Amino acid sequence: MKKVQRTLAAALAAMMLMALAGCSKGDVTKEVNSGLSDLKAQAAEPAVEPQTETPAEPKTDAASEPASEPAAEPEPEATAEPAPASAPADNPDYPSAAGLNTQTLEAFGTDFTLVLNVTCPDQGWYKSATSFGDLKLFPTDDPSHIFSGDPRITFELKSGLDKINYYYDDFENVEELTPRTIGGVEMAGRTYKNVGMWWTEYYGEMPTGGWLAIKISGVDIDPGTEGDTVLNSVTFG
Repeated sequence: MKKVQRTLAAALAAMMLMALAGCSKGDVTKEVNSGLSDLKAQAAEPAVEPQTETPAEPKTDAASEPASEPAAEPEPEATAEPAPASAPADNPDYPSAAGLNTQTLEAFGTDFTLVLNVTCPDQGWYKSATSFGDLKLFPTDDPSHIFSGDPRITFELKSGLDKINYYYDDFENVEELTPRTIGGVEMAGRTYKNVGMWWTEYYGEMPTGGWLAIKISGVDIDPGTEGDTVLNSVTFG
C-alpha cells in the first residue's frame, strides 16, 4: 500500500513539473494516464504479507534433556517371623525327672541297697539315665548341654562313713552345718569346695544298711525354693 502511495505522489509531482515546464496538454495527459495505469496494475496485484521468520527451536543435547525417572525399587519381601523356640529335644542320657522318681541305689562291693523316692517339679529337671550306685538330678532347661560342673543334686549310697569321707583331705573351706532330717533320717551337714565346685552335703546311716550322701552344688535349697522342695520330698522304701 505504501508503494502505491509513493507512485501516486511521484506521478502528481511529474505532472506539476511538466505543467510548470510548459509541456503540452497532450503530453501531460499522456503522462497522467500512464501513471494511473501503473497505479491500477499495482493495485490489482495481491498484497504480499511480509513473512516473519519462525525462530528455530533450540537444539537440546542429551545432557540438557531431563533424566529419566529412576526405576521403582522393589518392595522388600516380608520376612516370616521366627518360629517360637521349641522345647529341648529329649536326651536319652538325661530324661525328664518330672514327677515321682523311684530308684534303687546300691553300695559298690556290698549287698546294701536303698529304694529312693524323690519328686521333682513338672518342668526343667532332668536325671541321669544310668546309675552306678547314685542318682543325679539337674535343674536345667536343655538336657543336651549338661556338663561336669553344672548345678545338680546327687544321691550316693556308700558302704560306710569312711567311703563318704574318702576325699575329705581334698576338701577346702569345710564348714559344719546344722543337721537336717531328710526322709525321716537325721543327717549331718557341711559345706566345702572340691574340684572347683562348692558343695553342700548331708550324710547319714540308712536303716537298711549303708550310708547315704546327698550332695548339692549350684542349687538353691533355702526354704521355699525348688531345691528345698525336692529335698523335702525324699522318702525311702
